[in-house]
Amino acid sequence: MKIVIDARFFGTETGIGRYIKELVKNLEKIDSVNHYVIFLARKNFDLYQPKNKNFTKKMADIKWYGLKEQLFFGKMIDGEKADLCHFPHFNVPLFCKTPYVLTIHDLILRHFPTSASSTKNPIIFYIKYFFYNFILKNALRRAKKIIAPSYFVRNDIIKNFGGDSRLRGNDKGLMADKIRVIYEGVSVLPQLDSGTDFLKQKGIGERYILYVGNAYPHKNLERLIEAFEILKKEMPDLQLVLVGKNNYFYKRLAVSRKLLAVSFYGYASDEELATLYKHASLYVFPSLMEGFGLPPLEALSFGLPSAVSDIPIFHEILGHAVFYFNPKDANDMARAIGFGLRDTDKRNRILEERMALLPRYNWQKNAGLTKEAYDGAQIFVRRGKIY
Repeated sequence: MKIVIDARFFGTETGIGRYIKELVKNLEKIDSVNHYVIFLARKNFDLYQPKNKNFTKKMADIKWYGLKEQLFFGKMIDGEKADLCHFPHFNVPLFCKTPYVLTIHDLILRHFPTSASSTKNPIIFYIKYFFYNFILKNALRRAKKIIAPSYFVRNDIIKNFGGDSRLRGNDKGLMADKIRVIYEGVSVLPQLDSGTDFLKQKGIGERYILYVGNAYPHKNLERLIEAFEILKKEMPDLQLVLVGKNNYFYKRLAVSRKLLAVSFYGYASDEELATLYKHASLYVFPSLMEGFGLPPLEALSFGLPSAVSDIPIFHEILGHAVFYFNPKDANDMARAIGFGLRDTDKRNRILEERMALLPRYNWQKNAGLTKEAYDGAQIFVRRGKIY
């Protein structure tokens, strides 16, 4: 079977980028039968060097989410005459004729349809939001298989689209049958430690709580800062370190508040992340919604306990191995973070639980199950079924 993978986001700057990188890397390790064509953007073309003779790379210098993608990228894929394509996000070209598997990481944009989450003019945003829904529904309808990173996302897709007559009639079961839950993995970050001198050069003290991710509104960083300001009254030496690419949303957050003892670190390499995880006192993840949530698992892999939002996805993925708080209540967030910093017994129990928790999330296992999804999708293609 010949399989095309849209890897234009290949890398580590975003969650999707890391997902694609780990998937391709681990498919190379386990699949010596199928032939893969990996489409990469110009900016990440040199980041990937195939190690398996069945893997080749090609450049697709077409930006995500644009008109050019919809008009021309499908033709490029069809030109490969592949048996299957894997799109790792919702933005499937409307005119692509190649059968495909689709990964839906979350439906956050449907739950938070606000222009505050975009750099665009509100009118432009809502025009783009209309096309987002149109392209998403079309992608779900035509997909042979859909991969979800959690049961939470699977159920969210069924709830939002299972009864849509434009997709599969009014039978939610038909939608459910083609969704497969495949958990993501915990990346093996470098075990290098640049040490406290490196952190001091970055303006980071000995005692800090850590957040890694972007600053979109649903990440709830405004309330995290409110909680931190409450904590500072009893823990004056405590610092909050926010790690993420210094884009419009982080700049807007910094301008909107008078921030004391908050460090905007910016983008961190894997080596820098390892140091930040190793020396932090607690990891905090205050999101209002996630599709999976890798950072708390990464933190646990370094022996760093986490305090996270009390939302369904984290109970599914993290179980009892974290401290929970109400993400809409700054006082409760401050309470849980303070508890997480002080309660040595609970921290030790959490670190014991991680030994059973972390093996569930393995990228090689993810690649193996994804390959099974490819095989299953191909069976439906050969039978001529629209699944």
